[in-house]
Amino acid sequence: MEISLSNIAFNASVWDVKRAVGKVLHSEEFFNPTDSKDRPANFMVTLKRGRGGVENNGTGTMTVGSRKIGDKFLKWIRAEGNFISINDSKICFYRSHNMCKRRKIQKLEKVPYVSPDVEEEKEEILRKFDVSLHVDKIQFGVFYQLPGSSSTASRAFSCEFEISHKNKGAGLLRFEYDRKLIHIQMGDTMTEETAHDIAITFVNIRELTVGLDFGNPFICFDILTPPILEKQRINRELTGDDWRDNRKFRQRLSSLTATHAVVAPYAHQLRVILNEEQGVDCFEELCKVAGLQRPVRAKVEAYNCGFFLPKKLHNIKVWVRSFDWPVAFQLEALLHNGLLTTEDLLGVLRGPVVDLYDKQRVQAGEVLRLYSAELRSRKSEETPMQCFNRIRNEDVESTPLLPGNFACHHITFTPTRMILEGPYVIQSNRVIRRYADHQEHFIRVDFRDEDRLQYRWAREVDGLSLLEERVGGVLKNGFELAGREFEFLAYSSSALREHSVWFMNPFHHPTEGYVTSQRIRDSLGDFSGVIRQPSKYAARIAQAFTATDPSVSITKDHWEEMDDLGHGDYLFTDGVGTISVQLGDMIWEALCNARPESRQRCIKPSAVSYKGMVVIDARLDGVKMRLRPSMNKFKAHNEDLAEIEIARAFERPGKCYLNRPLVMILEDRGVDKKTFLKLQETAKTAVYTATDSIANAIDFLRDHQLGAAFRLPYILESLEKLGMGFGIEGPERTIDDPFIDRLIQYSKNHVLRDIRHGARILIPDSYKLVGVADEGPAYQQEGVENVFCLSPGQIYACIQDRDDEAPRYLKGAVIIERSPVVHPGDVQRVTAIGEPPADKVCFFRNLKNVVVLPSVGDRSLASCLGGGDLDGDLYSVIKYGALLPPEHEKPAEYPPGEKNELDRDSTIEDICDFVVEYFNSDVLGLLSDRHLVIAGNSYIFQNGTRDKKCLKLAQLCSQAVDYPKNGVPAEDVNPLHTEFYNSTRALGELYRNIRIVDPTASSQAGPATNGGSSKVKPLSDAISVALKPSIEHQLHHSRNEDRYVADMSKLFQKYADELRYICMTHTLSDAPDVRLVEEEVVVGTIMAKCSQKRWRQDRIQRMHLHSSTLVEHIKLQLFNPTQPYSHSDLTYALSQAWLAWDFSSRNKTVFGANSFGLIALEVVFDILDKLTVTRP
Repeated sequence: MEISLSNIAFNASVWDVKRAVGKVLHSEEFFNPTDSKDRPANFMVTLKRGRGGVENNGTGTMTVGSRKIGDKFLKWIRAEGNFISINDSKICFYRSHNMCKRRKIQKLEKVPYVSPDVEEEKEEILRKFDVSLHVDKIQFGVFYQLPGSSSTASRAFSCEFEISHKNKGAGLLRFEYDRKLIHIQMGDTMTEETAHDIAITFVNIRELTVGLDFGNPFICFDILTPPILEKQRINRELTGDDWRDNRKFRQRLSSLTATHAVVAPYAHQLRVILNEEQGVDCFEELCKVAGLQRPVRAKVEAYNCGFFLPKKLHNIKVWVRSFDWPVAFQLEALLHNGLLTTEDLLGVLRGPVVDLYDKQRVQAGEVLRLYSAELRSRKSEETPMQCFNRIRNEDVESTPLLPGNFACHHITFTPTRMILEGPYVIQSNRVIRRYADHQEHFIRVDFRDEDRLQYRWAREVDGLSLLEERVGGVLKNGFELAGREFEFLAYSSSALREHSVWFMNPFHHPTEGYVTSQRIRDSLGDFSGVIRQPSKYAARIAQAFTATDPSVSITKDHWEEMDDLGHGDYLFTDGVGTISVQLGDMIWEALCNARPESRQRCIKPSAVSYKGMVVIDARLDGVKMRLRPSMNKFKAHNEDLAEIEIARAFERPGKCYLNRPLVMILEDRGVDKKTFLKLQETAKTAVYTATDSIANAIDFLRDHQLGAAFRLPYILESLEKLGMGFGIEGPERTIDDPFIDRLIQYSKNHVLRDIRHGARILIPDSYKLVGVADEGPAYQQEGVENVFCLSPGQIYACIQDRDDEAPRYLKGAVIIERSPVVHPGDVQRVTAIGEPPADKVCFFRNLKNVVVLPSVGDRSLASCLGGGDLDGDLYSVIKYGALLPPEHEKPAEYPPGEKNELDRDSTIEDICDFVVEYFNSDVLGLLSDRHLVIAGNSYIFQNGTRDKKCLKLAQLCSQAVDYPKNGVPAEDVNPLHTEFYNSTRALGELYRNIRIVDPTASSQAGPATNGGSSKVKPLSDAISVALKPSIEHQLHHSRNEDRYVADMSKLFQKYADELRYICMTHTLSDAPDVRLVEEEVVVGTIMAKCSQKRWRQDRIQRMHLHSSTLVEHIKLQLFNPTQPYSHSDLTYALSQAWLAWDFSSRNKTVFGANSFGLIALEVVFDILDKLTVTRP
């Protein structure tokens, strides 16, 4: 409602009026401060500008969020004795005849009231930033320590590239407070059409230094990552349309000039020479206002050392080529990652590196890999040479890998540089295993922005030109590194979503000859059916690069193709086939070799040219596999032998959790908001009570799959069997281990963050299951009689986890969905049939931990759930009654989208062009976020996810999901002018209902790691005391001699070195002082905040695989089991694990010792369990 104002004092400001009105609107007549659901009314005030320098012309308007408040206010103001005055002038209020815009009403309803004092303060801050500092020169370079200087001396600056505006007067430095960055522009608006810009975000600044250099005022920016480089049209023609005028007028750059392009990959620190001395004082004041760290006043000597002159870079390149690849890669990493300069490498380090290579050729690469990590974290008083000698003196060897994994080198291309990492472990694929002896010729390449996040463009930025130059140029032309030429090979579907691809260096193979990327692609199969669709052509190639585990091979007479069930666009059996029990057992044995108590009934294989799911069919005899046309993606060159590769095996039911889109849709479908809050309270209780008892902690960790790499739940379970527990439960013995306490706290923080930011709340009586088709109709087509088949709207699910004595059949009303849900109809209510009838033939009678969907009806159920299929999709089956929506919603139509098809056969260049376009148009996450924003805003008008804009976004999301295959990007949508607000939706209340306190890590130093460094009596801690009787029973002693304990230092040092590398490598930031803590690695989380959830999750997954490999290696050093076990083997292994535990307990203040102790403890418990079965 709009209210007109008059008779306002001419010298009154908007803030004066808001303060005066606010005293009334926020008084107890309008606002009840004791009511938690009531809040101060928000309102807007606009004053008409006055003339002659006065604030206003005496009139204006006031807008409130509802007519009820507006009428109540007017009634109050008309009451006798009530008035609002400013400077002795009573303001007149009367009803306006103007209609309020819907957006304004919505904003006032949802955005919380902000005090005019705060708004006025912000306006004053922005006014202070309305100033520019004139810049004479901008220098790109590196900070370095002068030769012979002390470790505490100030660093010098080497200018490697300079832009001078001294005679132009056109360089300007200004603060952009709203965007939280410092902006330097080089260009004259009077004489030039374009200007070059340098942007330094506040969070990118590590340190600021100011001073005078021979009378020249300077600012030194020590930054974490290279600044953003742009070019913009400063004299472009404007139309008056803000959307068009401010759209894509700035262009991202990889360098400013051709000369700068040479040094840009190595030198990104900045030194700015100002035009006037008082500019330094002004800059200091602006930093204070912006909340930045105070600049340090110091003398920073500047030189032009020419570290990265073309000649020196050439000399480095020639020298590096003389080494084997593992060493050459690490030397390139030292240079490209900004750890050392050419002067360091060709000077003091050249001789020691050559000597290392000559004497320890096999270990040299590993030494340099650890050296690279140590350089980032070394103490300031330690020189690079001293650090090198320290690492070289350690006993270094590579960690053996488990089958199906390989050590991969990684390169990240940013707009200006290359970042080299690894090698570290990742899962292999069909192609990598095929060339097992040449794996070092394959390399993983990521394309990311300078901060390692995926490319995201503001609407005023044209990023496509940068992608075409930087990403497209590397993809099409390849790159040279360490004397090797690399060329684009392919990508997997999941890697493409991470903006990651495979490159390879051609090599000679003993039987295949000269192997190139094109030769590998041609050998994978006949892609003529999709050759004119670049995206689908690439997707078919990607099948060979999916991370898989090898299993078994079968000949052509053991597999066959059968017809799909269904017709048209919605096949009931889209992506699913069957295998016999015997073949399933063979696959499982090849994968696990030892888990006879559990047999998977469903696996996701890749064989020959087929991809999808296969499920056990008990009617198939012998070794048999039956596949379907919908699983056939291309024609294989050789179908006589099929190697079955497993992308995933499904043996256990998954936990089912809420998420933000699902909460939004269920609320719109009629589920009470209180239901979500009740579930959240239950989840919070599980978190807060995790430390009430050891049983609670075990369940909590297992529910959220935390600490799995170190088997933390198993360790706690074993401690519980010893009668141990947490102090609060009054156990026989208290664990009293600070490290375990911290692990639980980190786990609790991780779960609370997921609950708050992702609404990830465990749903009781619900499961995440892989979907398969009912083969009953296929039985009937084959002539089988008395077959039981699922009817439309029915599903079957039987749940049995490892610890369950009997299976549980779901029966009754349930809802089923497949993430991500966007359309209201993506959640369907169906009926679970329970146990199938015993008197009929039933395909799925013995299937467990899968959800069987019907194969009859007008449309497949999978296609109704967000356009799903049965090639490995996971479905949430929710039986929790309070979440079953009372309202039915028709599923969305997901017809096959358009296809980007050429009028000729596509080439690898066309695939490269598609990758560039995909990176530029990868907007699925943005569309999903926008969908939630619109649904939340639209709720005030009772539309929610049924809003026409939301339905349009649901269609675009579906298109974005299919983009990697169809090659048709989702259309760009106009950005929303959003405000932060207190949402009244369930998501808003769920978010505000969580409070998070960050845990504190231990401060671990590095005392000598030997058998007697601890001042505490050895093995006197609570866990050791509890274990001693069992140890004495088996070993006939529990006390270890110091010299034997000290012998564990060698194994521990190997572990600690690799753990330190993990902590340095898998961080979200390149900052040298940022690393993961030991607790994060053990729990399997990263506590640092990140604006892109996908990047954080990717780093967590890589860290988890890396740490799991390290843990398995250390366990095998303590106990390398062979079958059958002998009692002497077990007792010896027990003695070694007990020594390792003793070592860790004596060195708890040393980095890595606590987690090393967990590994030893797990081995101790494992062997004790085996010894209860094995007798001498």
